[in-house]
Amino acid sequence: MSRPAFSLTDAQARALTLRTAELLALIPLAPRNHRPFVRAFLRAVQEITGKLYSPSIYHRLLSAYAQDRRPSTSTLATEKQALANEIASMPTTVAILDEGNAALRPLEDSSLLRAVVADVIESTLLRVARSTGQGDLAQVNFYASRLREAEVQVRELRLNCARLTAELEVAHQSIQAQTEETEGSAKVLSQHLMTVAKLTSEVSDIRTFALQSIDEARGEARSWKERCSAIEAQRQKDLLLLETYRQQAYRQGASIPAALANDKLL
Repeated sequence: MSRPAFSLTDAQARALTLRTAELLALIPLAPRNHRPFVRAFLRAVQEITGKLYSPSIYHRLLSAYAQDRRPSTSTLATEKQALANEIASMPTTVAILDEGNAALRPLEDSSLLRAVVADVIESTLLRVARSTGQGDLAQVNFYASRLREAEVQVRELRLNCARLTAELEVAHQSIQAQTEETEGSAKVLSQHLMTVAKLTSEVSDIRTFALQSIDEARGEARSWKERCSAIEAQRQKDLLLLETYRQQAYRQGASIPAALANDKLL
């Protein structure tokens, strides 16, 4: 059965990126002595992943996260073996085993984690002091500085978390207020739209009624005009007939009425 391909999770990659940036800032580049950086880098990889890897894997990680640091394969193998011996000699291991899985799970309690890390660092420093007789002052200063920086970062992260929580609460309240205001505006707008629709319908009915009334008035005026024209024509016929009868009566000796005689004299 082939060994699964090496890969890091997103969380492990982010953590290793941060740790590598800190190591690059703390340990300056020394082209002829990569051991301090390699030692710290391998320890960081082991703490993040809970595993030790082959020198080829460490070469891949260094080329991805610290391209300027190019130690030899023998240096990586030596430092890996030293780290493996150190881990094997530790009295306690800061990890617990999952059921059915031998992968290491980091402790969730931050205060307990800091205490355990401090104990591990202290025990490591004591072993270094016993093995050298004088102790490695640079390594002691390095671990002490790392511990202080870790505590400062934890405090800053807590402050940032509290600040972000407060900002999130304010933003949530603002969003809620804006949502309520938007709902109220939507209700008012809906009422206005209903009023406009009602007015539009009423105006349409009034316009229809006005047009019908105008058409009816036009039809009635046309009818009266036609009737007047017919009456006027009939009147002209009656006048002509009357004049004809009158002339005939005058020829037969009928007397002219006084009113007509006066009109004739005038």
